[in-house]
Amino acid sequence: MKTLEYGLPRLRTKQLAMLGILIALQLVISRFSLGTATLKVGFTFLIVGMIAKWYGPAWGMLVAIFTDVISSLLNGYGYFWGFTLSAVLAAAIYGFSFYKQQTLSWLRIIITVSIVLVVVNVLCNTLWVVIIGNIHNNETIMSLLWVRVIKQLVFLPIQSILLYFLLNNQTIEQLHQKI
Repeated sequence: MKTLEYGLPRLRTKQLAMLGILIALQLVISRFSLGTATLKVGFTFLIVGMIAKWYGPAWGMLVAIFTDVISSLLNGYGYFWGFTLSAVLAAAIYGFSFYKQQTLSWLRIIITVSIVLVVVNVLCNTLWVVIIGNIHNNETIMSLLWVRVIKQLVFLPIQSILLYFLLNNQTIEQLHQKI
């Protein structure tokens, strides 16, 4: 059976095809995000979580680079390397936490989602917005930061619940086992 290996964990042809389908699905879902550039709500974290659980951090980070660049081109936004770094960091966090776990506990998911929301979404992405917007006013930065913190607090239970039920779904896991 043919495999693809370049310093990454080996993938069989069917696994590579499934990874391609997940990448396409992530690109489609990213088109349906809501909000402004500074306060965006999307559901691509579901696909990132699936890739992290099934393929691990190395493939997750590679896919994050690819999908972030392609998504920027498709959505018509200017490309900024910081958001790619954020996507890679989120994929790494999910990957190191979820990879090779048969079932994921509530605690593991809540802690992982919390780390991603705080480190990536609040700290890194706010920094990127400040850099891109050339914002120097501390009051503006703090107000932007607090709005993003509140958004992440609202989305912590939503993301945790959705990831728990998606990643522990037996039907989806059986589909993955066939591949």
